[in-house]
Amino acid sequence: MDVIPDFRPRGSGEVARLADRLQGSLDPYAVLPAVVTVVAQALPARYAAIYLNRVDADELILAAEHGTAAGESSLPPSPSAAVGTAGDNPGSEPSQSLAFPVLYKSEEVGLLLVVPADGHPPNPEERSLLAAIARGAGSAAQVVRQEHDLLLGRERLVLAREEERRRLRRNLHDTIGPTLAALSLRAGSVRNLIEQDLPTAQQQLNELRELIRVVITDIRRVVYNLRPPALDELGMLPAIQEQAGQSSTGGLQVSVHAPGQMPPLSAAAEVATYRIVMEALTNVERHAHARHCRISLSVNDQVCIEVLDDGVGLLPNHRAGVGIASMRERVAELGGSFTIESPSEGGTRVLAFLPASSRAPGWETAGSETALPVDDSG
Repeated sequence: MDVIPDFRPRGSGEVARLADRLQGSLDPYAVLPAVVTVVAQALPARYAAIYLNRVDADELILAAEHGTAAGESSLPPSPSAAVGTAGDNPGSEPSQSLAFPVLYKSEEVGLLLVVPADGHPPNPEERSLLAAIARGAGSAAQVVRQEHDLLLGRERLVLAREEERRRLRRNLHDTIGPTLAALSLRAGSVRNLIEQDLPTAQQQLNELRELIRVVITDIRRVVYNLRPPALDELGMLPAIQEQAGQSSTGGLQVSVHAPGQMPPLSAAAEVATYRIVMEALTNVERHAHARHCRISLSVNDQVCIEVLDDGVGLLPNHRAGVGIASMRERVAELGGSFTIESPSEGGTRVLAFLPASSRAPGWETAGSETALPVDDSG
């Protein structure tokens, strides 16, 4: 645990005791409340709080606070909105609210927000101490941040499981079940008509056959939503390659670059990789207006998925849609990382890293980048 500097700018004995408790704390969940309490009482400050950057989204979550921020209009809604409102520059002018970065291994994981009490603006020495306190709380902030992300991940898994069960029940109960019941009744009716009215029986047999085809289609859709059959029938890489060939129409050319021999992946990683590539490719077809799209897969300690196109790129007011959110959630469920950006040369780049499964005996990484040709014949 990082050591928090002794914060005693105004010489209060109570503040000194709080600072000593803060320095000796080993419980990361007690550090952040102690930090805001020390800061608020030592300045004094009307309000002190620590906001943490969410691991999976560009927004802040409140981790600890002391005092009231009623009427304060400058509280940061997102990390980017708080940039530059702070600092630790002793020569800068004090503002109504001050934000200091909370750092963990040089990464900004949150903000210490301070609203000084009226008539008590911090002096340069106090501002430097506030910046040091914020930096020193980084380890505890990271623990709390990861715990929050873990809880969100568990909640998403439970919700996804229950939603999948609800969807399966709806498909079976409301669609396939009634259709099968109707088929049973229709079959009995046809049996009675065979001897009495053969032409009508033959017509109903044709209708019965069409209904059976509908049921087969519905069952296939349910099975596909559970796990894409192409993964079992072809394997992950050939399935991606086949879809790339089907997408290479209408002026768009899709190429797949991957190891000549892919190591075996866990079922979760295989499905996630396939779904992420399909979702990214769908976005390219619908929104990118691109001429070329390159899908790159590699496996070392991680599965690296890259989908790069030369289309219009992300708009300035871009907001993540359902597809991007789905890709981000699939990566987060497996403990990987996900980014989507517009490179300087244009287009859009989707990059995801997933934990890799154990490699097959004898599998080598040397010379693994081999372009696989795409069959445009369909």
